[in-house]
Amino acid sequence: MPTRLLTAHLALFTVALLYGANYSIAKIAMPDPIPPAAFIMLRVLAASLLFWFASFWLREKVAKPDILRLAIASAFGVACNQLLFFKGLEMTSPISASLIMLTAPIVVLLFSVFFLGEQLNSLKIIGIILGVIGAAYLILNTGSSAAFKARNPLLGNLLIGGNAVAYSIYLIMIKPLTQKYQAITLLKWVFLFGCFYVLPFGGPGALAIPYSQLSAEIWAVLAFVLIGVTFLAYLLNAWALQRLPASVVSSYIYLQPLLAALVAILLAADELRPALFISAAFIFSGLFLISYKKRKPKLQEQVV
Repeated sequence: MPTRLLTAHLALFTVALLYGANYSIAKIAMPDPIPPAAFIMLRVLAASLLFWFASFWLREKVAKPDILRLAIASAFGVACNQLLFFKGLEMTSPISASLIMLTAPIVVLLFSVFFLGEQLNSLKIIGIILGVIGAAYLILNTGSSAAFKARNPLLGNLLIGGNAVAYSIYLIMIKPLTQKYQAITLLKWVFLFGCFYVLPFGGPGALAIPYSQLSAEIWAVLAFVLIGVTFLAYLLNAWALQRLPASVVSSYIYLQPLLAALVAILLAADELRPALFISAAFIFSGLFLISYKKRKPKLQEQVV
């Protein structure tokens, strides 16, 4: 695999690790002392400031029609995506949420076929099936250590499902723009629009948070979510979209349940089980098939 593509896959692995850890870490601070909508307001505002600061040295101009496309993409990729995810995560369990999110690559692949002209082949179909089997096997064999009393699992799962669709639409809308602009340029506009979308929902709650009373643990969670899961993850995702098809980028979501379990083991919140190795085999096989490209045979030189 060329170094350029390998680096893109490493970036996506990092994103999957951040998102996988986020399922459990974010719940430490949510809903008490930070409500979901307020958490999102802080995420979007922090990311917007960081991306605009990082773009100071680029000074890349964006065409007006593309600004409109970014505004619409932001509605799906920031507002709907995060509002639905965090509200759904509050109502359901992290394990259920990660399972529902596995529908995203399927939606992205279908959208890519219809709107981006991406070719659908048997390897990609088999890869998706293997990924679903691997992640579902891990989730169904989690055991009582990951038990969680969900408030409203049905509504929570529906909201997470809506989040998966919104995220898929975002990837499809922003994919063509990644070939024209730098990732930081795109994301500074995406999160700027996101601030206005999220403000009515999360602004009042963010102002009401008792910041002076927050513990060091809560501040650490905030730093991880604001910088890692938001700024860094979105940046790496957009950067990888410049180098890989949208269906490949979205397929890395299959790693989230596996990585979430590994993080739990490192934090002594779970134990090493055979299910991890079995699911890992399915997941990595699926990722390989989805991202596999046949090499074009080189023309043989004629012997004179």
